[in-house]
Amino acid sequence: MRTQTEREEERLDGRQVIRTPLSAILSQLYGYIYCMLVSSNVVGMPLFGGALYLCGRACTVLADTYSKKNRKYLPGYAQGWGILLAVVLLVIAVLLMGLYPASFESPNVWTVFAMTLLCLCADGMAGRIRRLKETQGAATGKAWAVTAALQLTMLAAAAWVLFPHFSGRQAAALMLGFAVLLLLRCHTAFYLYSRPGETSHTDEAETDEIRKLKAYRTYETISLIIVAVLEMIVSAIYALLATNTESLLPALGIGVGCTLLAGYAGRLFLRRNRKPKRQDPTWLLCAGLVLCLGSVVLCSQMLLAGVIRWPWVYVCLAGSSVGSTLSLEGLMKIEDLIPGVAEFAGDGPSGAYRKRREMNWELAQLLGDVLSLVALSVFCFVNGNTLPQTMEQLTARFRPVMIVPLILAVLVALVSALRLPLSARYIEKLKLFLNLKREGEENPPLKKRLQEVVGGGYRQPWLTRFLCFILRPFMRHKLVNADHIVTDDSNPLLFVCNHGELSGPVTSKLFMPVPVRYWVNHNMMFDQQAVTAYLYENTYSRQTFLPVFLRKLVARAMGWLSVNVTEQLEAIPVYRDSPLKLRETIRLSLEAMEMGDNLMIFPENPEKKYQIGGIGELVPGFLMLAEAYWKKTGKKLRILPMYANWEGRSLNFGDILVYEPENGFHQEQERIIREARRQINDMAGYKEEASEQA
Repeated sequence: MRTQTEREEERLDGRQVIRTPLSAILSQLYGYIYCMLVSSNVVGMPLFGGALYLCGRACTVLADTYSKKNRKYLPGYAQGWGILLAVVLLVIAVLLMGLYPASFESPNVWTVFAMTLLCLCADGMAGRIRRLKETQGAATGKAWAVTAALQLTMLAAAAWVLFPHFSGRQAAALMLGFAVLLLLRCHTAFYLYSRPGETSHTDEAETDEIRKLKAYRTYETISLIIVAVLEMIVSAIYALLATNTESLLPALGIGVGCTLLAGYAGRLFLRRNRKPKRQDPTWLLCAGLVLCLGSVVLCSQMLLAGVIRWPWVYVCLAGSSVGSTLSLEGLMKIEDLIPGVAEFAGDGPSGAYRKRREMNWELAQLLGDVLSLVALSVFCFVNGNTLPQTMEQLTARFRPVMIVPLILAVLVALVSALRLPLSARYIEKLKLFLNLKREGEENPPLKKRLQEVVGGGYRQPWLTRFLCFILRPFMRHKLVNADHIVTDDSNPLLFVCNHGELSGPVTSKLFMPVPVRYWVNHNMMFDQQAVTAYLYENTYSRQTFLPVFLRKLVARAMGWLSVNVTEQLEAIPVYRDSPLKLRETIRLSLEAMEMGDNLMIFPENPEKKYQIGGIGELVPGFLMLAEAYWKKTGKKLRILPMYANWEGRSLNFGDILVYEPENGFHQEQERIIREARRQINDMAGYKEEASEQA
């Protein structure tokens, strides 16, 4: 019997990865590339054919997306965009046709139009085959027969257009290219879009509860922006390749090879690298967009210098392809999770859910096409009023300001990705809750927290992650006996660590192999002004070597940092000076452990100076949590001593101690305090001896 984790891992290895939107982008590129080849062979202007194809495809997608039956499935903010997009496409079409430097009486011009129309028909054929495949549920004989008939019909139409106007060799080469295009589009229709057993129900569109969740609305916006931006980037780099008029066919062929190989490399990287961080959807989105941004900047630098090095163009194309693979795989991970979000909020997504997602992808591709056309029109007609035919003409017209909109679009996509509320940690918690729900169990604290997350009351801890990213290279620590950490969502661990001034809290946050929530002095949380006053009175007022104004400024900055970091860490406040408020610490800790959160505490007596080596006197009050945990859940708290060795640059883990309530609270308190301190001091002594022997 396969586990859920194994099925999720197979998703990366199987066909479901290939059906990501990257496949849709690549499948549309085939027509774009072929039209540029035809236009280059017929009229010597490759960008003219590519622009015609983008314009035609955008018009067909616009007509389908904003039809009466489909418009209601679009996001509310996008339902009124149809007229604006139609006007933009009309203006671009007038520019293409009105400024084209040739007579429309020329048969070559109409040949380009005819072949572009056939490429658009091939796209339509792929869509019909896909819908037929979905309704049939498999590649039936009927689907194959319809596919073969459509293929032969379009091949005959292409032969009728090409052979009367070109020599046999040239017409045969163009026919071969068109046949390859048809095969690739059919491959897309049969294998890359298929989801067997699903049908596109279109009822209950207005009553789907999932759109009320902020997590879904945020994902809808993120996917719209990212897919549009990625399509713009890939189209722009292929347009750059198309200006290599001396060897256009090899240039585009190598470009397609780079795209396919780079996409495969990205998927291979995801299969081989199973680190939790590398599987975090937000990390995938951001890493992919950063790669795309680097590719755009490198291309712009070459255009600005006026010297195009084609190997570097292929590097840019490969980088953008890997980036697209990572970003779109991140989107697919979230896409696979959204039905779980809907199930958490109710009974799952309605029948209209898939139709909405399909319309959202089409709208994203439509925006990508329109923005690509706008950029191409501005780029081509500034200072020239004609489409550039060579690389020299292209670089002569390039201005740095022209690349700004594309860079801004990537940055907007990057910022939108950072707004995603579902971190890898809460994705795992959502899966845990859904498993409990399906088994008929309840977890009220976890449910309450997830409602805050998917409902919009949670933002990912980017400030804390940024600080960790900055500090980690300068504070490298190795993990010793990390295999002693045995995690269990149903019975989390309580880590007991030495404080060591700041070494314990800082190094544990930077290098802990499992997520934890910290106990933190309440004076360092919540109110920024109160925290600033506390820090100034207890720390910075004593720094007499600094001017008073600078001490206050540093205290204010650290107060702001402390409040925000502790909030993002979801720290639990500790009220040492109030036994009544300490109950709140215990209550919040119990809720955290019921949610499956591990806890981290530093129980050294704060009234005495923290020891740099080993650990000082321990305050035994934290073991009230063990007794309360036993009484509420019937589970024995597991306690793992650990030692943060600042001098030896290591995090050391001891052996798990189990609270045994049948022995009595006071006896267990003494035993665990004694054993925890012994283990921590043994770990410190071992490191000290090892260093002396070295």
